[in-house]
Amino acid sequence: MYIRAFAVIFLILAGASCGINGSEKLKKRRDICLEIEKMLRICENLIRSSGADVYCMMTRLRSEMNRLPFLDSLSGSYAPGSDFHVEWKNAVTKCTELAEDEQQLLIDFGNTLGTCDTEGQLRAIAAYGEAAGELYSRRSSEYASKGRLYRSLGLLAGITLGIIVI
Repeated sequence: MYIRAFAVIFLILAGASCGINGSEKLKKRRDICLEIEKMLRICENLIRSSGADVYCMMTRLRSEMNRLPFLDSLSGSYAPGSDFHVEWKNAVTKCTELAEDEQQLLIDFGNTLGTCDTEGQLRAIAAYGEAAGELYSRRSSEYASKGRLYRSLGLLAGITLGIIVI
């Protein structure tokens, strides 16, 4: 009798934790979009204030952005024979925490860095900022609707399995 009671409690808790885990993944995707917006603002400020090159920006971003792990694999200084845009693309595509649309936005952004004058880069960053804002609002509404659904379904699945055990 006690074994079944423990099994029921365990199944309910396991189902609830699966639902919470699914909800947290959605929240993390939303938070990554917020970090992308923050990264774009930092780049915009660096370009506007000092006309910083891509390597100065990467050094600053690595020190301030801890939720975008692909930044750690980028070099902070120029090395002969290396191409920043290729490094950026490789780092973004290797990052498994990013969804496909986030990866594409970041790859496009990285391809525009350092390719035009200051005003052109600022206009491009503003456009990517709008795209990141739209992506953030999509992720927020996804989290609001599906996050609660995942938590509820996880708990419901645990309760259902618990009833089956009884």
